[in-house]
Amino acid sequence: MSGDGRVRIKRWLASPAVAFLVIGVLLFALQAFLSDRGAGGDSSRIEVGPTQIGLLTDYFTRQWNRPPTEDQLRGLVDDYVRREVLYREALALGLDRGDEVIRRRLAQKLELLTEDLAGQLQPPDAALQTYFEENRERYRYPELRSFTHVYFNIDERGDAGFAAAESVLADLRATPDAAARAGELGDPFMLARHYRAVSPREVSRLFGGDFADALFELEPSDWQGPVASGYGLHLVLVTDVEGSSMPELDDVMDEVLMDYQREVRERSQEEVLAVLMERYEVEIDEASILSRSLQR
Repeated sequence: MSGDGRVRIKRWLASPAVAFLVIGVLLFALQAFLSDRGAGGDSSRIEVGPTQIGLLTDYFTRQWNRPPTEDQLRGLVDDYVRREVLYREALALGLDRGDEVIRRRLAQKLELLTEDLAGQLQPPDAALQTYFEENRERYRYPELRSFTHVYFNIDERGDAGFAAAESVLADLRATPDAAARAGELGDPFMLARHYRAVSPREVSRLFGGDFADALFELEPSDWQGPVASGYGLHLVLVTDVEGSSMPELDDVMDEVLMDYQREVRERSQEEVLAVLMERYEVEIDEASILSRSLQR
């Protein structure tokens, strides 16, 4: 995350006290989780405490959109104990040593654990309002356009398709009721002929980015074109334009909350890692890095 991003996040966290509270809760929960697994204790003893049972329940609930029954929860606990036994025996045999895939997987799991803990913290309304105000343009509703088009299949017509499009364009511009006959002109088209209130993203998904860019530059006055797409050529009549607008927070609350929580998770991961890093002394052989780099 950039320095500007960190400054922005600090602002919408409202105060340093809130930031320390978030990180403190995460570290406390992480320590409780590790303690619940018997970290540092008797390796032959497996305790499945409330924290682990809560995590198993939450995982099942997210996957099936309902909490587990008692029998299902007991099955989850039995499966966890089985995995824990195999995991500890694998560690005792040193099967994790020198395996980069396992190292990455374990690091990823710890990151995911931090994300889950951060996601459980509900932000205050004031923090969401501040975040929304500072990122308003991100949530602006795009301009919408309604249009009709006539399609020409260049794959079948070849260069004659351009001449045909120019000829039909002249006819459309000269005939007052041409828009009503648009569906009868040109070639058969697999998609619709008329579109109402579509966004640039929707048009791009249907016709391609170049067509969308050209469409939203056209004046809503008369038939224009030909405009190229991935399908061929199109004569286009823009029939209506709805300008972009700025929503209120309530209108985009779900999106704002999701973005806010994502940035909280990112910030929390950075802070938790910084705290954990303080427990280690890191020594890097810079000469080896330089030597390897020069060999490339």
